[in-house]
Amino acid sequence: MEKNSKYLFLVLKEINGEYEYYHRSVHELPNGGNGTVKEYSEDYLKGFYGGNAQKENGGYYFNGGEVYVEIDSYQLISETEYDVLRRYV
Repeated sequence: MEKNSKYLFLVLKEINGEYEYYHRSVHELPNGGNGTVKEYSEDYLKGFYGGNAQKENGGYYFNGGEVYVEIDSYQLISETEYDVLRRYV
């Protein structure tokens, strides 16, 4: 049986006070990624710090507004790229 998966490379940008961080992750989107890649990325972003997020300015504020996280970029990748990247990110 053939897999019907898409693979996603996702980069989130976190702003915490004067500091900025980039979080890179890879994800397997089963069943051809029901919904869009953007929807999946938004759901992942909303739960990044365990929920309780306030949506604003295209991203989410966490911890009472102390931390802001937004999607920096996302890209569909091949299964081969996914297999390599998941070992390192």
